[in-house]
Amino acid sequence: MSDFFQNSDVATEILSRLSTKDLLSARCVSKAWNSFISHPAFLRIHSQCWTCPSALFFVIREMNGAGYRSFFHLKKAIYIGLHDSSSEVQNTLFRFLPERVVLIASSNGILCCHSMVPYATIKKSPDACLELSIVIYVCNPVTKEWVDLEPIRIGDSLLGFEATRISNTTLFFGFAFYPNGFSANNTKPCFKLVGIQNSNELSKSNPNELSNSYSFLIYSSMTKVWKTSEEVCYCNYKIDQKHAISVGHMFHWLTMSHYIITFDVEKELSAVIKLPGPETAGVECLGNSEGYLHCVTATLTKFQVWILKDYCKPEWMLKHKLNLVEFCREHAQLLGHHLLPQLETCEPETVPSAYMEPLAFHEEVLCMLVKPGKVFSYSFKTRKLSSHYTAFAVDGYVRRYPVIPHSDSLTSINVAEGDQISGPS
Repeated sequence: MSDFFQNSDVATEILSRLSTKDLLSARCVSKAWNSFISHPAFLRIHSQCWTCPSALFFVIREMNGAGYRSFFHLKKAIYIGLHDSSSEVQNTLFRFLPERVVLIASSNGILCCHSMVPYATIKKSPDACLELSIVIYVCNPVTKEWVDLEPIRIGDSLLGFEATRISNTTLFFGFAFYPNGFSANNTKPCFKLVGIQNSNELSKSNPNELSNSYSFLIYSSMTKVWKTSEEVCYCNYKIDQKHAISVGHMFHWLTMSHYIITFDVEKELSAVIKLPGPETAGVECLGNSEGYLHCVTATLTKFQVWILKDYCKPEWMLKHKLNLVEFCREHAQLLGHHLLPQLETCEPETVPSAYMEPLAFHEEVLCMLVKPGKVFSYSFKTRKLSSHYTAFAVDGYVRRYPVIPHSDSLTSINVAEGDQISGPS
């Protein structure tokens, strides 16, 4: 079998066609197989061949015994495999981590999570309160490799009240993993986190009014420290915690209005960009495809995918359009025949999409929910529609909680020696 690797080009061509799960099994054949498959050069080629999402995560929050939700209450990630029929909950998926966690984001096969329950310390001040902190984990669920960051403060809670009622600003995190390095001068794998937090300040235009302002907290695995950027973004739009995405060195947060807040982590500059289409159109999700930011809008009878190529002149261009009536006719055997009569009688611009709803868009694959509770993915490259099994009722969670596309990878986090890191023994 060792002769197989004498021609590395042939071995790469063959093995790069295998899925991540198949490669994980192939590594066990021998030391030579493990060494070849684990080499960064091969993993780089394999990741370029397998860019489409392999799974979806539905991050949900459950009610506690009193019947209401808070920061502390149980959150879990429902995993739905897109390349197979697997369906799993977080309880087993993240068992290799030292505590229960809440999923934040996925980037190039690496996941970012934070501790489910904040750590509380008593803060001595005239108004005694609890200082709440969380621990952030960056991990690869395939290789079981993980690293934890220093606890970060997320807010305060007055003593005598439930500690989940955080009184200070709340952080919304974006995460990006760079398997080939952040710049041409640094090609070592690294990652960055950007936390955006809201605070009320006096309006510059009217000193008598309060204005929303956003500040940015940055962590880099290269420096291993948190820093507060000097950049401040002034706008009156509230962050939609369901939708945050990174594309290269740009981080994006969807707001409750028809705008996104962007932050360039390299230049430390922010901007507010209007989303495409009329404000009456529902913006369902942001996506990353072919190195550009994408936005999916939806009405009852059509899905539209838009692309943004230039942040200096933020003009959205229509890239894909799905007429849902025609789409249902073409795929009636897989989608079912119940949708077509309902869609044919709808007003063209009706919002929201009551029967079909976009969930996520990643590398030219649109994942969607077809009522009642069926998950499908559609590739714009191959024009293929696929149905995916799920043992969980995800229908009621889509509009309230994040849906995160993920691509399995054997890529190593590759943190510096001396950092807290674990993996399979």
